[in-house]
Amino acid sequence: MGRTSVGNLTADPGERRQGWVRVPRIEPAWEIPVVVIRGREPGPTLSVTAGMHAAEYVPIEAVTRLSRWVDPAVLRGTLITVLLVNTPGFYERSIYINPRDGQNLNRAFPGDPNGTASQQVAAFLLAEVIDGADAYVDAHCGDMNEALAPFALWADAADPKVRDTSHAMARAYGFERTLAEDPAVIPDHSVGAAALRGVPAMVAEVGQQGICDELSVERHLRGLQNVLAQLGMIAPVGPASEAPRELAGMAWMRTDISATYHPSVAVGDQVQKGDPVGDLRDLFGDQVRQLHAVESGEVVFCVTSLAVKAGDPLLGIGVLPS
Repeated sequence: MGRTSVGNLTADPGERRQGWVRVPRIEPAWEIPVVVIRGREPGPTLSVTAGMHAAEYVPIEAVTRLSRWVDPAVLRGTLITVLLVNTPGFYERSIYINPRDGQNLNRAFPGDPNGTASQQVAAFLLAEVIDGADAYVDAHCGDMNEALAPFALWADAADPKVRDTSHAMARAYGFERTLAEDPAVIPDHSVGAAALRGVPAMVAEVGQQGICDELSVERHLRGLQNVLAQLGMIAPVGPASEAPRELAGMAWMRTDISATYHPSVAVGDQVQKGDPVGDLRDLFGDQVRQLHAVESGEVVFCVTSLAVKAGDPLLGIGVLPS
């Protein structure tokens, strides 16, 4: 049996508890809404987070619904849900960053209890939500300026138990694509930090562009239910999904300058390495960069805003296994 509490929020067997949990030492106060559901029967602990990025609305709504759907009378084990991590950015409709320090919370792991606000929150989540869990899902979607094709990214860890469980969770989620990622390459992401600490972990992405559409919410919710069933915590909710297309990883393209972005491809398109995929222009409309695919594969992610800043992602290409 894994952890059954977050901070001072604890559930007894057969109990559902919800409340605001304060991250210590941060001023002004940083509180996160948490629900702990402990089944009457023993079993594993699944921890789920949403809202690392505050304008990713689909997973926030889906995880909230999951926390209200799960019945402790039939649950085996414990479900811990953090409904919204980036509370300071939520009503600001902040993309990517935590407005307290201008950092991307999901690039701040494993964190530092004495560091910036983002580092302190990351350290708290790792200590109070992820460590001691038997599995972890970080629920995401395309941010307010991003389009994407649904995918589940899993921790391709050196530890075979972590790797196999992460892979099984991602396949069970029911999305069309899975992506393998070595956690050592993304130790500053929540799933990378979790896997490096021995917790099977995955990211699920569906939804985009600041739209909280019902179909995407339902797909996220069903995926989370599928993971609960795959871990033996509930009975299967419906028939198993078709096997996903297995991608080896994501090749990212970023901009090194602030400019206007004009992609010539869309999510779902197939590209070959070297193909033109768009260009960057200045504010007079003059081209300053022509962009070419860095790998062959499927366009899984594409920024849809005209304005891009130096360092921003532009495209993510799902790479086929060699």
